[in-house]
Amino acid sequence: MSFNYSSIIDVGISPDDPLFWRLPTPSDCKTIRIIGIFLCLAAYTGFILNGSLLISFLRHKALRTPPNIFIMFMSGIGLFACCANLPLTGTSSIFCYWLYNRAGCQIEGFAAFLYGCSSCYLLCTVSLSRCYIIVRPFNAKDVTVMKCIIIAIMAILIALVITILPLVGWNEYTLEGTRTSCCTNLHDRRSSYIAYNLFIFVVVYCLPLTILVITNTIIYIGLRRMREKIAHGAKAELSQKRIEMERRILKSIIMTVFGFVFTWTPYTVTFFISAFSRSNYTVPPMATFICSCFAKTSVMWIPFLYMSTSTQFRLSLVDIAALDRLSATTTAAGEAPKATTAVRQTGKKSISPDNVSNDKDIATIGK
Repeated sequence: MSFNYSSIIDVGISPDDPLFWRLPTPSDCKTIRIIGIFLCLAAYTGFILNGSLLISFLRHKALRTPPNIFIMFMSGIGLFACCANLPLTGTSSIFCYWLYNRAGCQIEGFAAFLYGCSSCYLLCTVSLSRCYIIVRPFNAKDVTVMKCIIIAIMAILIALVITILPLVGWNEYTLEGTRTSCCTNLHDRRSSYIAYNLFIFVVVYCLPLTILVITNTIIYIGLRRMREKIAHGAKAELSQKRIEMERRILKSIIMTVFGFVFTWTPYTVTFFISAFSRSNYTVPPMATFICSCFAKTSVMWIPFLYMSTSTQFRLSLVDIAALDRLSATTTAAGEAPKATTAVRQTGKKSISPDNVSNDKDIATIGK
C-alpha cells in the first residue's frame, strides 16, 4: 500500500514557523492515542528495568565481569532513552500533535538514534567478546573489565558521532508522517539527505547484523566442538558443567540475534522504503510510526533478556541461605564455594563470577 508523498511535506507552513510543529496528526487520532499510552507505559517499564539493572551492577562488584560491562552500558543508554525519547513521543501521541516544538524534536530524534546506534554496537561487542573467548580460550584473561569499558565507550562515541551529524547539517531531525514523533528526514530527495539515510541503513543495521550472525555462528560451532571433545572423554569430570554452560550461552545467543532482528527489521524496512522510494509515493505514516515505536520499545526487552537468562543477576537477589544451598550443589559438581565464603566473611550478599570460571573451563577443555 502506498501513500501520497506530498501530503506529508506539503503542509503550507515553513518549519521556521512555530505553527508547523503544532499541526495535528493526519492519521487516526484514536489509534495514535492508544499507541501513545503504550509508549508511556513502555517508558515507565524500561526505566524500572534498566534502573534496577544499573543499580545492581553498581551495588554488586561480582556482577561487573567483562561481558556484563557491555550490558551495564546498554542499561545506561536505555535509561537515557526512557527519559529523553519515549515520554516525548508518548505524550505527543496522546494529544495527537507534537508538543515540544523544534528543539524538542531535535532532542527526541537525537535520543532515539543514539539509543538505536549504541544498542546495536554494544550487542556486537558482547558477541565479539564471547567469540574471542571461544576462539582463543588461552587468552581469555586478556578480556579485562577495563578493556571492555574502553571498548564500550568507543562504541557509544561512534554512535554519538553518527547521531550528531543531522544536527550539524547532514540531513536533519524532523517530524515523521504522523507528526507525533521525530526521525531523520526520509522524504527530502536531495542527494545529501539520501546519502545519510543510506549511510545509516548500512552502518547501523546491515553491519551490526552481519557481525552478530558471523560471531554467533563461530560461537555455536566452537561450542559444538567442545561438546564433541567432552563426548569423546576429554575432561569428562567437567562434562555436565560444560553442557549446561553451552545451553545457557546458546539460548542467550539465539535470543540476542532474534531480538535484534525482530525489533529493528520492521522499522528498517519501512525506513528503507520511505527513504529510497519514488518521490511521489512512500510508506503510509501509520505503518512507519508503528514500526518505529516497536523498535523504541526495545528499551524493555534488552534488560528483561539479561534478567531472565543471567544466573549471576538472579543470585544477586537471593538471601545467604539460598546462596549456601546453591554453593553446596555446585561444590558437589566440582566448583569451589567461593561465593559462600565471600558472603560469610563480609556478611553481605554476593555472587560468584560465572564468566571467570567459564573462561577457565574453556581454556581447560581446549588443552
